[in-house]
Amino acid sequence: MPKLGLTMERGTIGSWLKGVGDRVERGEPLLEVVTDKVTMEVEAQASGVLRRILVAEGEEVEVATPIAVIAGPEEDLSAFEAAPESVGQSRPDPDHEPLPARDSGSPTPVPAQMTPVDGGRRHRSSPKARRLAAEKGIDVTVITGSGPGGRVVSADVEAHRPGAPAASPSPQAGEPVELTHAQRVAAERLTASYQQAPHIFLETQVSALWLERLRSGYQAEGKRISYNDLILKAAASALVEHPRLNAHFVEGRVQQHGSVDLGIATDTGSGLLVPVLRGAQDLGLLEIAAETRRLTDAARRGGIGVDDLQGGTFTVSNLGMFGLSRFTAIINPPQVAILAVGAIEPRVVALDGEAMAVRPAMTLTLSADHRAVDGAMGARFLRRLRELIESPGSP
Repeated sequence: MPKLGLTMERGTIGSWLKGVGDRVERGEPLLEVVTDKVTMEVEAQASGVLRRILVAEGEEVEVATPIAVIAGPEEDLSAFEAAPESVGQSRPDPDHEPLPARDSGSPTPVPAQMTPVDGGRRHRSSPKARRLAAEKGIDVTVITGSGPGGRVVSADVEAHRPGAPAASPSPQAGEPVELTHAQRVAAERLTASYQQAPHIFLETQVSALWLERLRSGYQAEGKRISYNDLILKAAASALVEHPRLNAHFVEGRVQQHGSVDLGIATDTGSGLLVPVLRGAQDLGLLEIAAETRRLTDAARRGGIGVDDLQGGTFTVSNLGMFGLSRFTAIINPPQVAILAVGAIEPRVVALDGEAMAVRPAMTLTLSADHRAVDGAMGARFLRRLRELIESPGSP
């Protein structure tokens, strides 16, 4: 089991992209590993034949545990056969049955290829399903899978009728929805956060007049800047001045951080990921915009690395694009605060005197861990953030 991130201790086999008996080349995609944050495609570290699969799909093991054996066709594997339990030998799986032994002098057949779909993610199918589809002349990518994560298994190939409309992969009303490993871990951590960290919620209304003007100005120059980019820039500046919120709470101590590493809550369509914008305090607005696009695009297409998902010091969650006026968010531990950003919408505001007017405005809600941040600290941070958004040139 490879170590895919600095803090990774365990990993789960998501799917094997090769079957026992298949030829494997170094650098070729071999399997998908599911961590507590993301699913990643892992390349083979050696060339040869995949002689053994020691850990089945869905099983979790510690980093450095043997999970498969790549070797020459004639190499002695008696060490693995003699003590299968010591290396996590899994029970037989009908969709992972070994291929018949091949004569070393005969050419190795080329396994059915897996077509990149969904923005570069490989089609999920078992080795047996791919072999069966190849024998029947069926394109495995048009088959709707019934296995974990929508994976195509041999039964799906047997049941497939060419020309028949694909079944909807969405569960019907009343059917249970199985959470992915990453979603289960996230649910456990957020539940623990809400139970263990005494959340306080502070809310302020902010004029978005300058946000609209600034974004329009950049757009007129052909520059791609979002409202969220502007908010991230302002949040980074405010956190430099209020480092108590740019911190972790660990073992009863508040560890403040010099670098503002902003977590960006991102909807991927299949779950929430929080890629981290590092060193935001030193980045210009255009740099923030470019790096944010890179991170969120990678998260949505499933190509983000584990190291881009850990180490955040403060998180911004923006649901304004869904038309929500305001909401509260749960702190992402060990961070001590998270900012919830509502929609920019026309609101009636009081001007000087008794005059009223309609102006663009939004609601910002800060969730803070009361063990590390008291109400006054949070209020001062929000006041400074409001000043930076309403008056970008303010000192």
